[in-house]
Amino acid sequence: MLRFRKKNNKAKGLVAAHISHEGVAIASVSLVGNQRKLSSVAFLSVNDPLNHVQSVAAEILNVGLEGSRCSLVLSAGEYQLLLVEAPEVPKEELKEALLWRVKDLIEYSTDDAIIDFIELPEDAFKGRGKMLYVVAADRKLVEKRIAWLESIDLEPAYIDVPELALLNIAEDLCEAEAGTAVLYLNEQQSIINMMSLSSLYLSRALSYSHSLQIDNAVLDLQRSMDYFESQIGKPPCLRIVVMPLQVGETPLMMELRDNLGADVQSLDLGDVIESETPLTIDLQQRCFLSIAAALRNEAVK
Repeated sequence: MLRFRKKNNKAKGLVAAHISHEGVAIASVSLVGNQRKLSSVAFLSVNDPLNHVQSVAAEILNVGLEGSRCSLVLSAGEYQLLLVEAPEVPKEELKEALLWRVKDLIEYSTDDAIIDFIELPEDAFKGRGKMLYVVAADRKLVEKRIAWLESIDLEPAYIDVPELALLNIAEDLCEAEAGTAVLYLNEQQSIINMMSLSSLYLSRALSYSHSLQIDNAVLDLQRSMDYFESQIGKPPCLRIVVMPLQVGETPLMMELRDNLGADVQSLDLGDVIESETPLTIDLQQRCFLSIAAALRNEAVK
C-alpha cells in the first residue's frame, strides 16, 4: 500500500509488524544473495502496545531490530478493501479518479483518505468493465501508526493490509491454472483469496469468529469457489490452503474436508520458507501476517 522514501539505516532486508491487543508480531527478512530468509520472528508480549511505547521500544532493542525499515500491517477495522470498476482515465490520473469513485463507500472525507489499488487479471471480468481492488484508510489513523513506528525506533517503509500481504506467500503456492482457495483464519476477521496462476481474482473478508461459526465459514468458502468458477469463468478450485498452520484435525478442517470437493491442506511455513528461528505452531499462528508482509518482493511491489 503506502511506500515511504527514507534513508536505509540497516543492511538489505525488511522488518514487518502487526499489532494486536496482546502485543506485536515481528518478522525480519534478510537477503542472502537473491534469496530471502527469515532472520528473526518473535511475538513481543506487551498489553495495549499502542499506548505502551517504551515497553515495545525496549523489546525492539532487545531483539536487535532498532532502526530497521518496517512494513506495518493494518488490522481489521483500520482499512477497507473495495472492489470497484476502473475509471477510464490515464494511469497518472487513476488514483484521483478512484478516490472520487469510492467517496460514498468510505466513512471519512476524501481529504482524509489515503488509497492505493491492485489490478486484477484481464480474464477476471467476464463481460464486465475492468475491475480494481482499492485499499482505503483514514489518513489520521495512518499518520498515528507512522508516528508509533518512529517512536519505537523502526523506520516506516510500507503500510500493508492482510489480503495483500498474504499474496507474498500464496503466489508461489498457486502457480497452476486450476483454482486455489487460500483461507487465512483469524478470530476477528478471516480472509478468502481465490487465486489462479499466482494471481488474485477474488478476495472476501469473513467478519466473524470462524471457530464459533464453522458452518458459515464453510458456506462462505463454498460460495466463493462457486463464484470463481461460474461468474469469473476459471477452472474449478481443486485445492484449499488453510493458513496459518492448524493444530491437528480441527472441527473446521474436518468440515472443509467433508463438505467441499477439493484437497484441503494446512500450510506449514517451515516447509516453504528458510528461517533461522524454528517456526513453531504457536509462532506461526501469532506472527503469520508479519512473516507474510516481511516477504514482500520490493523489486516488484
